[in-house]
Amino acid sequence: MNNRILKCVLLSTAVFIAAPVAAQDTGAEVSDADAASSGDIVVTARRREERLQDVPVSISAFSPEALQRSTVQTVSDIKTIAPGFTFSSEGGKDNVSLTLRGIGQLPLGEVTPGVVIYLNDTPLPSVGSNVPTYDISSIQVLKGPQGTLFGRNTLGGAVVIGSQKPTYYFEGYVEGTYGRFDYREVQGAVNIPIIEDKVAFRAAGQIRRQDPRTVAFDGGPGFDDVHQDAFRLSLLLEPFEGFKSTTVYEYFKADELAGGLYLLRQNYPFAALGLGVVDPQVAAALETQRANRRGSFDGGIDGGLSYRKTTAITNDTSYTFGALTLRNIFGYRKNYSDQLINSGGLPLLQIPTGLADPATVPFTLFNASSALDRQYLTNETQLLGEFSGFNFIVGVFYNNDKPDGPSGSQFTAFSVGSVPAPAVTAHVRNKNWAVYGQIGYEITEKLKLNLGARYSWDKVSACGGTIGSTYVDESTCLDVAATGLIDGVGTVSNKGEEPSWTIGLDYKANPDWLLYIVSRRGYRGANVNTPLFETPYTTGGTDPACTATGGVCPDLRPFQKTGEETITDVEIGSKYNYRVGAARGLLNIAAYYSKYKNALQFLNTQTTVPNGTPDSPTNGSLAVNAADLRIWGVELEASISPVRSLTVGFNAAYTNVKVEKLALPAVLPSTIELGPDQVNKYSPSFSGTASISWTLPVRPVDGDLIFNADVFMTDDFGGQNGEKLPGYELANARLDWRSIAGTGLDLGVFVKNVFDVDYYSASSVLLSSFPTNSVYVGEPRTWGVSAKYSF
Repeated sequence: MNNRILKCVLLSTAVFIAAPVAAQDTGAEVSDADAASSGDIVVTARRREERLQDVPVSISAFSPEALQRSTVQTVSDIKTIAPGFTFSSEGGKDNVSLTLRGIGQLPLGEVTPGVVIYLNDTPLPSVGSNVPTYDISSIQVLKGPQGTLFGRNTLGGAVVIGSQKPTYYFEGYVEGTYGRFDYREVQGAVNIPIIEDKVAFRAAGQIRRQDPRTVAFDGGPGFDDVHQDAFRLSLLLEPFEGFKSTTVYEYFKADELAGGLYLLRQNYPFAALGLGVVDPQVAAALETQRANRRGSFDGGIDGGLSYRKTTAITNDTSYTFGALTLRNIFGYRKNYSDQLINSGGLPLLQIPTGLADPATVPFTLFNASSALDRQYLTNETQLLGEFSGFNFIVGVFYNNDKPDGPSGSQFTAFSVGSVPAPAVTAHVRNKNWAVYGQIGYEITEKLKLNLGARYSWDKVSACGGTIGSTYVDESTCLDVAATGLIDGVGTVSNKGEEPSWTIGLDYKANPDWLLYIVSRRGYRGANVNTPLFETPYTTGGTDPACTATGGVCPDLRPFQKTGEETITDVEIGSKYNYRVGAARGLLNIAAYYSKYKNALQFLNTQTTVPNGTPDSPTNGSLAVNAADLRIWGVELEASISPVRSLTVGFNAAYTNVKVEKLALPAVLPSTIELGPDQVNKYSPSFSGTASISWTLPVRPVDGDLIFNADVFMTDDFGGQNGEKLPGYELANARLDWRSIAGTGLDLGVFVKNVFDVDYYSASSVLLSSFPTNSVYVGEPRTWGVSAKYSF
């Protein structure tokens, strides 16, 4: 048996056995954790409010109290309490990659994520979706294809986040936190009823600061700081019966240093590239790195850059008349991102000039920078109805995301003198239309049929290439492309359409036990790789600069466009609430089998296409439909409250991924590897979390003392080019003193990564064809104290 599975099973068993002993003779009030164990959490997985245990979908749901218990500060923190869900940032803090059920996201391009985050029912792009979790009402992780109930079609699942909405009560809170690395956070909210039962307003905000957690060995400010500001304004209007409109404006800005990269290894000597003079310097850098995992090399980027700014407005308006509800959800979002990282993970190396004096010139292996300025518009119109014996939803979805300013990427790669390559402009436009619907019909009082269908149309166009010395806007790019010169500046487009569907049965054996079976088809639309490949460097010409391919340049034209990906699954599940004497709990199990066709794979071209090529692939990489995969797995969520003051839980996910077919164009350059062992298998085979929440039997100053702890374990996960990152175990703990002296004052202390475990959180470059490989390191042990006053 896998060691981590064994550890987690033994730990959870010990916790379950110890729980009744720890909870003897307590008489505290029911906790939020206790409520969770009963399955009384309300979710909106089917676009209407339902009990978690009544929804025939595998879901992990978290209330605000649950998020606080686990000290969740951003969506990325969910990965330790929702096994099977991974969240990483490859290529910079803003390049978000989510994984569920073996389905992931390539860290390049503007493709639809395999797992979509929804904020207030509006789908977010992959860039800029690691939203802070202040003043949040719930987070729901929905597993498996979602498309016949949601605007965006998805392959692996959806993460549904709701912010706290205005109410007709004057209320609010203010909270401050201080912690390790001089962590400072202030957040708060105020809710103001303006006209009773008609108009209400809510304002919330957060400020976060933290010093760099990662030192720079070779000078510079370091890496991995926090400098974020955010606020949210919400207005509720209910002018007459049946009509409801909620408008939310959001602002977020982060002005931070880059993430520090760990120099993992050297794959082959630089002497193979005619640069043997730097091999001793690389060896010294590796020795320094291995002696201190909590440091990185600056490489001359002065801490790098991770600047992100987002503004957004959403409106959710509905009108209910009789048994029908007409609803419209509008979203507009503007994202700006500017990033610079030392992807090579090395310091600035030095090469002798060859002159009589000892003068040297700097050599940079690989620094990457990128800028993105885009806007996203979505609109979704729904009609929902519920009648005796059946309910339904039909909807129309539209998405239009496009450039809003100069964007592109630039590399300093294999550069003597550390001279950056020309900036490669890249602009992509995506348009998506879809119609969808789903109906639930009660065949009998206990047996229900669910049928859903969707049809999607996708269109993508792009313009890019090297234009001058910096990025340019889209109109300039189009003007240059229209000249028709073979200069690496051009346009490319693609389109596709595809159906999706859902068919399922759920059987309510008794009020506390739901059984279900469902089959779904998910879809991710066609896209493009940018810019237009048209120069001899990317169309198979000959040039001495193409040293990696023997003077015969690669032909990348077969990779210009990508096709649709599809997944078809079958899932069976059981959701069971139980009571044994005074104890209560739940046991949810889901098993699934999926066929994933035409899966996109990640091909790195940085050692294949000469540095400085005007039509070099954006971000130095290509996405290619290459693999057919078979994925199956089992998911478990269990909890028990032996008494009202104590809840223990164990959540786990097992995922098995097999490559069934691998097909690539015959023109694949020999320098690009993609065999079965290089196919990305994002999800860990096993991940699990054991947790405990205990309201202590003492009540100092008439306040509740609540202890929470969880242990997260994961097998090897994520990675790149078929290589996974090593698994690890993390323990987190928190103690809260709530409602002190019967007031709204709460105090808390927390520790994350209690045992200061060293682990890798995401990959940067994991290619055997590249001289060195680098990865991101996870957070070290952090601690903090907090005070919250609610009114």
